[in-house]
Amino acid sequence: MPLHTTQSTQLGQLAGPTTDPKFLVFFASGQPSWCPDCRDSLPAVQNVFGTDPSTVGKGGDVDGYMIFVGDRPTWKDPENYFRKSYGIKCVPTIVKFSKGKMVARLEDVPDCADESKVLAFTRAS
Repeated sequence: MPLHTTQSTQLGQLAGPTTDPKFLVFFASGQPSWCPDCRDSLPAVQNVFGTDPSTVGKGGDVDGYMIFVGDRPTWKDPENYFRKSYGIKCVPTIVKFSKGKMVARLEDVPDCADESKVLAFTRAS
């Protein structure tokens, strides 16, 4: 599963009914991330999806897309684009899209920080 980084303007294309399934990883911005739960989850996400588009993680060949939700003030704003458009309540959140529809999500710590849970989530039908 190569891990791609993408811009919010490309989300409509990613969530569309093309190659299935797709996994969108909603994550706090920053290097390192301002969010402790995201920092805790990063190793599991990278191990399952790979570290960049040139690597394949333990999850195989399904693509993951890292979506950065903004700095802390931007994310905490109730009008945040990802909160309003995708119903994201916490970061990290991994959302599975199939046939252009959101079909499942894995939210927050400890689930997103548990490599076995992230891997099982990507393999569930």
